[in-house]
Amino acid sequence: MKKVYLSIIICLITSGIFLPWGLSGAENVVNEEPQVKVDNLRSEISLINLVNGLNLTEEQLNQLISILKEVQTLKESYKEKGRTIAAEAVAAISEYKQALIEKGPDYPPKLGEKAYNLNEQGKHLREKFEAELPPFQEKIEAVLIEAQKEVIATFKPCFLPPKSQRDPVRAGQAADYERAINILRKIRQIPQTVYEEKRKQTLERQFKKFEEKHGKLTDEEKAKEEKRLFSIVDAARAMDEDDFELNKEDLAKEFEIKDKREELSKVLSILTEYRNKNKPILNKTGRFFLNPKMLGVLEAKLTVLKNFKPLPAKKLD
Repeated sequence: MKKVYLSIIICLITSGIFLPWGLSGAENVVNEEPQVKVDNLRSEISLINLVNGLNLTEEQLNQLISILKEVQTLKESYKEKGRTIAAEAVAAISEYKQALIEKGPDYPPKLGEKAYNLNEQGKHLREKFEAELPPFQEKIEAVLIEAQKEVIATFKPCFLPPKSQRDPVRAGQAADYERAINILRKIRQIPQTVYEEKRKQTLERQFKKFEEKHGKLTDEEKAKEEKRLFSIVDAARAMDEDDFELNKEDLAKEFEIKDKREELSKVLSILTEYRNKNKPILNKTGRFFLNPKMLGVLEAKLTVLKNFKPLPAKKLD
């Protein structure tokens, strides 16, 4: 039992367990290690790619920075407590180690118990810090518009910017449904006799592109999706011009082939949230924006935005 105490305590101390959640890890490792520098840079670049894709306004940046500074202040208070516990634990383990050297198996058992108890205090401190984070996540979400939340929900950490960022339709302005809207517009223009004759062909390209990316659908899955998509197409064709313009984004949002795996992933995500409903849990927005590096990224972005000077308009002769 004595040896177990020693191995557990040393392992926990060296892994930084005494610092609260989000405060240990790469940011606490010695900077001279090249791999740590690379990992930190990659993490920052991924966050920059996310922020670039959100097209945040100056007002949003100021609000988010203010929220993250609140988190930073809270974090510092926990860090200080964590350092105190860690310092006491290091002293206790050092004393324990010396007792093992001098007395071997006859060391005082209370020394090992003291270090173990200090570790438990560190764990409770981390859990307390985690419990204070969800309200900050709610504040962050209140600043973002729905299209930006959708970008975050589908964003995957990356080193190279996603191709979607090159699209002129930006996250802060509108969701990217232009392609689907254009397809529906073209289908609306097909004469009724031609449409009835070649109705099935209008969706062939949709299914081909989907299967190239996600894999082949079963006959049953394809028939089900065809029925659903044609109901959208028929509804779009039946509308007059004003109604279509008013409802085009809602139609376009539904005018995509549903990926069964993505649907299953969403269901699993809902189930996970339900299982953890009594536990503090962060979604993707919380995990990205409460990353210790995000504050610096947002501050840098705000500086660039403030210093941006548009080119003067050319005089027309």
